Amino acid sequence: MLYLIMYMSTACEALPQKELDAILAESRSWNKSHKISGFLAYVEGNLKDKNYCQFIQVLEGPEAEVTHIFQKIKKDRRHMHLTVIKEGAILNRNFDAWEMGFEKIDLNTNFDLHEFFDLDTKTLADHGNINNNMLLDFMKAFNKITPSS
Repeated sequence: MLYLIMYMSTACEALPQKELDAILAESRSWNKSHKISGFLAYVEGNLKDKNYCQFIQVLEGPEAEVTHIFQKIKKDRRHMHLTVIKEGAILNRNFDAWEMGFEKIDLNTNFDLHEFFDLDTKTLADHGNINNNMLLDFMKAFNKITPSS
């Protein structure tokens, strides 16, 4: 059975590209050997006069593998306020082309995304089911991009 966990968390501090690259390298290696696919977005910039640093991640694969790595992710000290948006069984992968796709979103240059990222996590969690959710649809939009990152 395929399983999906999608969560958001707040980065404890802005992460330099070098650290993001290290996270991705480790994730891709682990995910490949454990049949996990997914997508990570790191959102950074000013939102409502505050510095905003947020992780959004989707993990999908065998339930035991996804829940195992998620337990490790929850303990990572680089983020806090982790909120599960959706979790449960899925029929098909959403990110089968990637062990871990990635996008760094700069809110200082993407002003049109401010309203979206200003939504609270409850609104995002309550919107749609596990296969049709506003945040998942946002993440899946990057799936149309050739996986190079």
